[in-house]
Amino acid sequence: MKKNKFAERIYDRLEKLHKRPDRILYDSTVREALQTLEPAGNTRKRQREYVIKKLSLCGMVVMGGLSLSLLLWIRDGTQTEIVDNRIQRKEYGSGEKSVSLVAEGASDKYEIELSVEERLYKEEELSGLLESFLPILESTVIGHNDSFDRVEYDLNLVDGLNGYPFEVEWKTDGEYMDSKGALVNNILAQPQLTEITAVISCESFEAEHTFDCMVYSKAVQPSESELIAERLEKTQSEKRDEGFVTLPSELNDEAISWSYKKSYTGLLFLLATPLLALTVYFGTDRDLRKQVEDRNEQLRLDYPEIVSSLALLIGAGMTAPNAWKRVAKDYRAQRQETGIKRYAYEEMLVAIYEMESGVVQTRAYERFGRRCKVQSYNRLATMLSQNVRKGATDIAALLREEAGYAFEERKHTARRLGEKAGTKLLMPMMMLLGMIMVIIMVPAFKTYF
Repeated sequence: MKKNKFAERIYDRLEKLHKRPDRILYDSTVREALQTLEPAGNTRKRQREYVIKKLSLCGMVVMGGLSLSLLLWIRDGTQTEIVDNRIQRKEYGSGEKSVSLVAEGASDKYEIELSVEERLYKEEELSGLLESFLPILESTVIGHNDSFDRVEYDLNLVDGLNGYPFEVEWKTDGEYMDSKGALVNNILAQPQLTEITAVISCESFEAEHTFDCMVYSKAVQPSESELIAERLEKTQSEKRDEGFVTLPSELNDEAISWSYKKSYTGLLFLLATPLLALTVYFGTDRDLRKQVEDRNEQLRLDYPEIVSSLALLIGAGMTAPNAWKRVAKDYRAQRQETGIKRYAYEEMLVAIYEMESGVVQTRAYERFGRRCKVQSYNRLATMLSQNVRKGATDIAALLREEAGYAFEERKHTARRLGEKAGTKLLMPMMMLLGMIMVIIMVPAFKTYF
C-alpha cells in the first residue's frame, strides 16, 4: 500500500509539471486498449490506476536494484582486505575456495588466481578419520606430450578411466615430477630419466606398471605471474594443518602488498537497474496489447455462436431487439454462475444498457460494432440497423447465411491457430533433435576413437 502511495505522489508530481510527459501519463494507445478491454466505466480513472501500477513496479525494480548494488558493493569492499597476510582456510570436508588476489609491489602489480585447499587435520586427527580418508591419486595419460621419450609438458594423472573398475595410485620421484604429474623444474641442463609407477587396484587385486619417462625442460616457460602463483601454491600446500595461509611479504627482494581482486558486480547491477526498470515499464504496455489481441481473437471465435443464436430466436418469431436481449441476458446468468467473462457478450450487455437509458436501437447497434473493432461485428450491426430502419422481413435468412459464413471463418481461424502452434513447437523440436543427435553420436565417437 505504501508503495502505491509513493507511486501516486510521483504521478501527481508529473501532472503538476509545467511540461507534462503526456507519453507517460496519457498515452492514447494505452487509453484505447483499456477502453477496448472494458468499455464501461471511467477510462481516465482506469488509465491513472494503470500508470500508477506501472510506476509502482518500476519503483520496486529500482529500489531492489539499488539495494542489491549497495550490498554487493559493501561486500566487495570488505572482502578486499587481507589482515596479517593471512587467508582463512575452509574446514576439512568443506572443499577448496578460489580467491582472486592482487600482489602489489613498488613497481609492478600482479593479479593472481589462487585455489586455497581445505584445512587438513593434524596427524592425531587423521588417525580418527583414516577409515573415511581416500588416499587415491590420479592415473596417467600422456597429455600434450608426443611420447614418454620426450616429456616437456605436465602429465595428466587421473585416478581411473570410465568403464573400468580399477583405482590407480601413482608413485613419482618428486625430484623431476610431482605426484600430480607436474614438472618440478622449468629448465633442465640435460634430459633426465625418471620412473613413474601406477599401482592399479580393485578390491583385493593389485598390480604395478612402470613407465620410463625422459624429462626435458618445459616447452612453455611460466610467466612472472605464473611463478608467483607457483610460489603461492607451494606456500599454501606446505602447512595445511594451519588455519591460515601466510602470503610472502616480499618477492625478489622487493616488498609486496596483497589484497583481494575487486569485483564490480554491484556496479553492473547499478547500471542494469534503469534498463530493467524501462523494460518493466514498456513491457507492461506490451502485455496490455497482448490482452487486446486475445480479446479480438475471442470475439472472432464467439461470433458464429452469437449470429446462430440470433438467427434461431428471430426465426422462432422473436423480434431482433428481444432476441438480442435474450442472448445477452442468458450470458449474464451464465457468467454469474461460472465467473467466465466473454467480451462479445459484454459488449451486447452494454448495448442493452444504452437502449434502456434512451439511446435509439440503430445508434446502439452501430456503437456496438465500432466498440468491437472487428469487421464481422460491423456487418452484424449493419444488418440489425437496416432491419430497424427498413423493417426487413428477411433478417432471419440473412443471419442464417451470415452464421454459415461465420462458421467457415471459424474453421479457417482454428486451422490458422493450429499452424501457429505448430510453428511455436518447431524450436523445441529442433532442440530435442539436437539432444537426440548428441546422445547417439557421442557414444559412437567414443567407441570409434
